[in-house]
Amino acid sequence: MARASLIVQSAPLREQVYDALRLELRNGTITPGSRLLEVEVAARFGVSRTPVREALFQLARDGLIVTSERGFMLPADTPRDIADRLEAHLLIDPRVARHAATNATAEDIKLLGKALEKEQQAQQANRFAAFAESSYQFRLTWRKMCRNVPLLRCALMLEDQFLAVRNEFYRDPSNRALAVFHDERVFAAIERCDGDGAEECTRVYMQELIEKFTVVS
Repeated sequence: MARASLIVQSAPLREQVYDALRLELRNGTITPGSRLLEVEVAARFGVSRTPVREALFQLARDGLIVTSERGFMLPADTPRDIADRLEAHLLIDPRVARHAATNATAEDIKLLGKALEKEQQAQQANRFAAFAESSYQFRLTWRKMCRNVPLLRCALMLEDQFLAVRNEFYRDPSNRALAVFHDERVFAAIERCDGDGAEECTRVYMQELIEKFTVVS
């Protein structure tokens, strides 16, 4: 695993460690099955074990990692886990996309367009980590356009708990291309404030993912 930059003394250390580890989870640096040991993480970030312990416990409370015999780890999802999460995404994400398209402001659309550009550039440059992060930011941006707070919270929780599986999926360039194709369609629908279109293309993509993961499993 690549050495991370040393943590600087600005925000509380536990928050900095938490944010740094979340970034590694998002960009695929931490892979399924990886163990996160306090002493190793503390040495890598150049901090004491206390803020690392606090950050790891928070990540576990958030459902992003689990406890293990020797500390914490990012679990490898079973086919059943993946199927269950995709079913939940199919029920929630299309509706969130509809809300995003109907609620989007000009500034929202501008930010979303910039996120899509970064995703496209990362894909063209074949930069996996950059793609994983920019794709995450694109999804996060349009989800946050949803003004239905309970629905948004459900969508964000699902997004966080699907990061590891999604990143493994993105290691295949053809799957990254599929994601870009879908995101371009979502952006086009949101840009024209087309709730029906945003909902439908998101539903179609979720169904495609279900079929792909069903074949793989």
